[in-house]
Amino acid sequence: MTEPSPEYRRRLEEIIDTATVVFHERGFDAGSLDDVAAVLGLSKASLYHYVRSKAQLLYLIFDRAITLSLHRLDAMSGIPDPRERLAALIAHQVRMVSEEPSLFAVFFDQRPRLDDSFDADIRRKERAYVRRIAEVVEAATVADGPTRLDARHAAHALLGMTSWVYKWMDPVRDTPEDVARTMIGLVLGPGVPAPESRFPLDPTRSGLAASG
Repeated sequence: MTEPSPEYRRRLEEIIDTATVVFHERGFDAGSLDDVAAVLGLSKASLYHYVRSKAQLLYLIFDRAITLSLHRLDAMSGIPDPRERLAALIAHQVRMVSEEPSLFAVFFDQRPRLDDSFDADIRRKERAYVRRIAEVVEAATVADGPTRLDARHAAHALLGMTSWVYKWMDPVRDTPEDVARTMIGLVLGPGVPAPESRFPLDPTRSGLAASG
């Protein structure tokens, strides 16, 4: 067999889910493979059937986050109006980070712990993500007329603004829609509505994890 079985993929997804929570709650240094195995009711030896090390498991979490982000951008590429596409991108970022706070908390907070052997692959995907956002920004600003706006700078600024919601957003007081509406207003003006959530957060998660 050249491809993992569906059962293998499902179990790997459970391991990544559990490790995300463990590393979020305890930190990567304090969280261990023993902790992950204990939550799942597995032996550590059984866990090694799916991951070679804690470093690889952290990489799989990172890969899930960035690959999910790229897949969600694909879903928005068909929006014809460039300003609406930029609004959808901002809303997508806010919803994605707010709906998966543990995943993105690990992605941002534990970045220094990512092993050098995995860093190049994640950086390559991050650069691709920034390029895609810059293209959306550039298309939207061109539609508004000539501008000297640096699309790459704007892409990083949008990422910083939208990604930070995992730190401060209060699920009791705030909704992703309200936060997205505020951020879209800051970027595009108050007249551009936040698009409806048309994109399921993760229709093919098992395929995303297997890509790493």
